[in-house]
Amino acid sequence: MIVLLYQGRVINMPTINNMLSGTYSLYKSSLSNGSLFNNYGSTNTSKSQNSISSLWSSYGSYNSNASEALSGLSMISSNVSALVSSYDTAKNTFYNEFDDNMKNLQNASNDLKNFDFNIGKDALTTKETVGEDGVQTTTYEQSDKLKDAIKVVKNFVHEYNDAIDFFSDNSDVSKRIGRMNTMFSDTTYRRANYQSIGISVASDGKMTVDESKLAKVLSEDADNYAKAVENGDTNRTFSSRVANVLGKDGLAGKADSHISTANGQRDRLFPSAQTLIGKDLSSAAIYTGTSYRNMSNYANIGNLINMMF
Repeated sequence: MIVLLYQGRVINMPTINNMLSGTYSLYKSSLSNGSLFNNYGSTNTSKSQNSISSLWSSYGSYNSNASEALSGLSMISSNVSALVSSYDTAKNTFYNEFDDNMKNLQNASNDLKNFDFNIGKDALTTKETVGEDGVQTTTYEQSDKLKDAIKVVKNFVHEYNDAIDFFSDNSDVSKRIGRMNTMFSDTTYRRANYQSIGISVASDGKMTVDESKLAKVLSEDADNYAKAVENGDTNRTFSSRVANVLGKDGLAGKADSHISTANGQRDRLFPSAQTLIGKDLSSAAIYTGTSYRNMSNYANIGNLINMMF
């Protein structure tokens, strides 16, 4: 006899061998005392009927136990199906979000690497105004190219932060996802470099753009190059601090490597149903499928013997 605790309810689960043994015992007992098939015609009718009554009472207890077991199996089977369905939904949701995050970050990285940060001289200009109260105000005007440059950087930072959030939110699901979180959050060790161009890094690796400082750095690099060319320095090539820190040899290049690693492990990131749900899934499987049908067959065998009496 197997005792199954299911949703706070104790279900005595007879094994297949126990149930078949019970049926066989009923058969042998009825055969030995002459109550099987033809004992109704004997002179000891009362004894035969009592024997039949006793046999049927025994069978009733077996049948009742089997019926309860079958009812319990129905609940288990239904709940296992719901559990597996829930697992499939969670798994599909995870991979849909994973694919979107990696695709969006890769596109943002490509845009950053391919952007020409030589935005031209005077991309950032200042204007001084004095109000009626005598207070002087300084305003900054950005060229369209400077605005585009800032937009590209901010979009990349946004997508990178989303990737960090995604792996951080799911880091408890599996050790592999936890390692992805650690890998994408490694921006902290180059915090000083990012800070130099107007990007601050939090302890979790997520970044924040100081648009004013970033605009100033971009503008200064473009102005310095333009002045050098005007002074006849034709051998000088344009160098952008932002491109050096964030471009193909900087964070964007590192992001590409992280994306490649993540995609290479994609199908192993989310754990199997057995790993995620645990041994309860295997235990439930014992009492479903063929076991369910065998118990049903046992009940039918008992009904057949009842008809013979």
